[in-house]
Parts: sequence; structure tokens; C-alpha cells
Amino acid sequence: MNAVFLLLIYLAFISLGLPDTLLGSAWPVMQPELGVSLDAQGLITLIVSCATILSCLLNERLVRLLGTAKITALSGMVTAASLLGYALSPSYLWLLLFSIPLGLGAGSVDTCLNNYASLHLSARHVNWLTCFYALGASAGPALLSFILGRGQSWHTGYFSIAMIQFAIAIVLVLTLPVWRGRDYRGEPLRRTAEHMEKAPQIRRPLLRIPGVLMALMCYALFFGIQYGTGLWAPSYLVDARSFSVESAARTASVFYICVMVGRIFSGLATEKCSDKTLVRIGAGLCIVGTFSMALPLTPPLYYIALAVTGLGCAPIFPSMIHMTPSRFGRRDSERVMGIQMAAAYVGNVVLCPLIGVVAERMGTRTIPWLLFIMCIAILCLSECVDRTVARHPPEEQAQPMPSA
Repeated sequence: MNAVFLLLIYLAFISLGLPDTLLGSAWPVMQPELGVSLDAQGLITLIVSCATILSCLLNERLVRLLGTAKITALSGMVTAASLLGYALSPSYLWLLLFSIPLGLGAGSVDTCLNNYASLHLSARHVNWLTCFYALGASAGPALLSFILGRGQSWHTGYFSIAMIQFAIAIVLVLTLPVWRGRDYRGEPLRRTAEHMEKAPQIRRPLLRIPGVLMALMCYALFFGIQYGTGLWAPSYLVDARSFSVESAARTASVFYICVMVGRIFSGLATEKCSDKTLVRIGAGLCIVGTFSMALPLTPPLYYIALAVTGLGCAPIFPSMIHMTPSRFGRRDSERVMGIQMAAAYVGNVVLCPLIGVVAERMGTRTIPWLLFIMCIAILCLSECVDRTVARHPPEEQAQPMPSA
């Protein structure tokens, strides 16, 4: 596959991750200036998440209408404009307003690019693309922290990142001709969309496709595990294991760094291991890591436990993404990918707060046990999906992935 084209997709994934973690880093500065309560951040996050879920569910229709290339470029422009709106917002209400297009832009590009990668790229690239997403998600707060450290306001930080997003979006717009004819079998995206339009009547309802419902549960559980660990592990270590706040914050960094590094190695491992094997290995490491976290250990061992959990999370999501066409058929992959990504965001919105509710009532020592149970559940459900698909294979099997 053309190196320039691959570079564009990697750039799009960096753009996708860039805005995702900004709010949490900027909120301690934004909150007193805006004159709102500390938990007002939750409403912004909820609006972004709901808009993201909506755009995931509408993704199939958008792809038919515009194609992957135009959605990618348009979403880049929409998210850049939303970040610029954040930068110029004079009040909290304006932040709520600009959160809607921010979520819509993020969900559409996330779903269509993940589906495109699962159909057209090797498992190695799917792993590395999610790594580049993590790179963007890490770069945003780092740049914001640098700007705030120089005495600038959060408005300047958001403005600077919006300009980077606009630059990436302009590159994606100018390079739209590079996408021409890059559908599977060399057919243009529009022809594929027309083919899909001709036979809607023979398509099964999504939830009646064997294994889909359990796959949705896997996606919800994975986002609950990954984001729940990053969100609640520091609180657990401070409250239950007597860590200092600074030390506990470092453990979250260790976790996310290991997720990113693990995806580099899982991308290399795809040459020797199948997607199913990588999911099993990842879930197994998560089980070991979360179980170890629940034990009374010395402080350095908790870092190791979180590192193991992060390495375990690394291959699960990209492997499940890459398996979508082979599990449910190429014809249905666009529809299935949309509801899978929607389920993932629902898992984040529902399971992460639920962990906090249980911890509030039963104590923070329950946090690693909840994560441990979720890790076992995702392994069991993934195995059930594979067995169900083996008994009821898709009507048209996915063709071999290209070697790019």
C-alpha cells in the first residue's frame, strides 16, 4: 500500500486522539475562571459522549453519502472548529454548545476509520494506528501543560491545539485525491455504497446476526476496564493503599504508557499470533494485573500490576476491531462497527461511574475486584463470540487482508 496514503491514515488517528484528553487536564484552571462547580465537567463529558454515540450509530448512512475520505476530512474540520469554539467561549454554556459538534465529529471519524482499517489494513497496522491515537491523546495534555506553565491561559492552549487540528484537517482535505480508488478490490467508495444500496432487503437486523450482542458487551466492558483503571486506580491507591497523591498520579501515567507501548509490540506480534490469540493473551494479562492490584503488596509492585494491566489492554481493542469483518462479514462490517463503537462509549459512560458508585458504598478496596470481574467477563464473552461465529459463519466470508 502507498506509504503516503498510510501516513495520512496515521495522521488522522493522531488528530482523533488530540482533543480527547484535554478537558481533564485543563479543568482545574477552567473551573474557577468559569465560576462553576468541580463536577460541572461531568455534564460536558456526558454531552460529548452522547453526541459521539449518536454519530457512531449514523456512521453507515454517512459513509454511503460521503465516503470514508470526505468524512475523515470533514470531521477534522468540525473538531478543529469545536476546539476553536472552546478557546473563544466566554462562559460555561458556550462550552456545552460546542461540545455537541465535538462529539459528533469524533464519533463519525472514529467509526469509519476503524472500519476502513479492519477491512483494508493488516492487524499490524490496526494495532499501530490505535497506538498513534494514544500518541495524540498524550500530546494534547502535554502541549496544554507546556502553555499553562508559561503563564498563558487555557484559552491560548485550546486555540493552539485547534490550529494544529485545522492544519491536519487542511492536509486531509488537500489529499482527498489520494483516496481515489482505494476501496477493497480497487473499487471506488461510491461504487461500494451503490452496491450496498441495491440489496438492503436481504440484510439481517444487526442484533440478529449471531454473536453481535455478545461482541457489543465486549466493547462496553473493554472501555469500562481501560478507562475505569485509568480513572479509579489512583483513588484506590490513595484511599486503600496509603499512596501519596503524586505517587498515585504517576501510576495512571504508567498504565497509559504501557497501553501505548504494548500496542507497538502487539502490532509486531500479529506476524506470529492471530487476533483471537492476542485477545486471549491481553485478557489474561488484565486478569493477572487486576487481581494483583487487589492484594496487599509493596508500593513498587502496584506499579508492576498496573503495567501488566496496561500491556494486557493493549492488544484487545485493535484485535477486536480487526476481527469485525471476519466475524460478521464484510457486507455488514460498516453497520456492526458503528454499533460496536457506540457500545464502547456507552460502556465508558455507564461502567466508569458505576465503579465509583460501588466504591463509594462498599469501599475503594472493591475497585480492583470489579475490574477483575470485568476482565474475566470479557475473556468469556470473546470466546463465546468466536464459538458462535464458528457455528454460524457470515454468509460471505471476509477475504484475506492485504499485507500492507
